[in-house]
Amino acid sequence: MRAMIETYAALLQDTSGVQAILAEMDRQVSDAKQSVESTKAGVKELAKAIKSSESLLLLGMGASHYANELISFQLRKLGYQALAVSASEFIYDPIPQWKGPVLLTSQSGESVETVRCLPLLEGLQVFSITLNAESTIGRKTQSLVASGGEEKAFAGTRSVTLTIAIMASVCVALGMKSRQELDHALENGPESLQELEKALGLIIQAKHVVATGRSIFSPLAHLFALGCEELSRQAMVCLETGQLRHGPTEILSCDSSLVVFRQDGPLGQLAGSFVELQRKAGFSCVVFDASSYKALENSITIRFPEGDDIFTVLGMMSAFQTLMITYACAKNPYTGLPRYGSKVTTTE
Repeated sequence: MRAMIETYAALLQDTSGVQAILAEMDRQVSDAKQSVESTKAGVKELAKAIKSSESLLLLGMGASHYANELISFQLRKLGYQALAVSASEFIYDPIPQWKGPVLLTSQSGESVETVRCLPLLEGLQVFSITLNAESTIGRKTQSLVASGGEEKAFAGTRSVTLTIAIMASVCVALGMKSRQELDHALENGPESLQELEKALGLIIQAKHVVATGRSIFSPLAHLFALGCEELSRQAMVCLETGQLRHGPTEILSCDSSLVVFRQDGPLGQLAGSFVELQRKAGFSCVVFDASSYKALENSITIRFPEGDDIFTVLGMMSAFQTLMITYACAKNPYTGLPRYGSKVTTTE
């Protein structure tokens, strides 16, 4: 997948941004495995707190918020009350009478809204996942610090993979799967890179792209769309599939490309309804498919090992990152070099 990114990076006026991203991606699997090992004690304590209270409140911003949503779905499937709220909402409209543990997620440990949550959480057991042990959040919480240091490149790749790997490790501690299965998930990838290339061709040609998924695959779609927007400077609509079905399907046309993140099980079966919609609207369709069902007709299908959980998501990270980066390279000659933002957002 690195070769595919380098091919499209050759289109850029300045490749330094993408080279920085590649440097992060090159070590994300090894850093993820090391992070799982180095945070074992903290993960055990967080799992104990979740079991004791049967709940977890998760606060973060940007990609960290979507990672929080991802594990909140998984924890609910395991029978726990889990709620992911963006830190920017929580500081102005906190949740009354919350007594359970809290998890703050911040790559830098300095995201302004997440830091501002700290005074509102006094008296609670507050954990965090961060890449910076010396940050405000790293110092003031029971921190689970991922390996390899802070992420330097613009747009989250390695940081998101490490965060989700630690979250999957929490699920292991809660008895969901084994450490060996987690390591195996990190090594997974698409069955065919050729289909990834075809998918890129479709979304580059589209005038606008829509991303969607259900349940645990909805925040995965949001991570994809967020990365595409940050890097390509192109707007991308992203909605949970049920919400997309309630009216916004009207935006789909022959000028659109729909990117579907499809899991196994009943929710994966529901994706079959896009076939008839595609006949009517004429959009192109790309499917990141971890289901056991036949591919959707007239779609580019990128197959992954079957599953519907956080471990399945880990096996899709490098592939969707590759698609979002190459898409950006085709749209923005300065991919990875922000105009207005920065790696760490310190202004509300």
